Amino acid sequence: MGRSLPTTAPVTITAESVTRFARSLGLADDGSVPPTYLISLTLPAADPLVDDPEFGLDFSRVLHREQRFAYHRELRAGDAVACTVTVESVKTVAGNDLLALHTGVTDAEGLAAEVWTTLFVAGDPS
Repeated sequence: MGRSLPTTAPVTITAESVTRFARSLGLADDGSVPPTYLISLTLPAADPLVDDPEFGLDFSRVLHREQRFAYHRELRAGDAVACTVTVESVKTVAGNDLLALHTGVTDAEGLAAEVWTTLFVAGDPS
């Protein structure tokens, strides 16, 4: 498929957002960015797919299926990052779609992390 969405405007990772995320997972707030924190930035970066009538993604039928993270360097509060989402594939299985997304997370130094997301999109019940 290979369709890339426009890169998001840079977002600064704040200490407050890291603390809220860590606490929501029951983690100690030691000031480090939890490994799964990037989901709070990468999933919203895919929102344009929901708003694109040609793509036809009905978010009310979406379930999060899988997530993988690869960090190329540690991210910290104060870092500004931007996300570029690419639709890697859409596979139909038993009337349902599996949507595979890859998101490159860049900072001032370049590629800082990569996130792979698989979404299950339930088929139309009608």
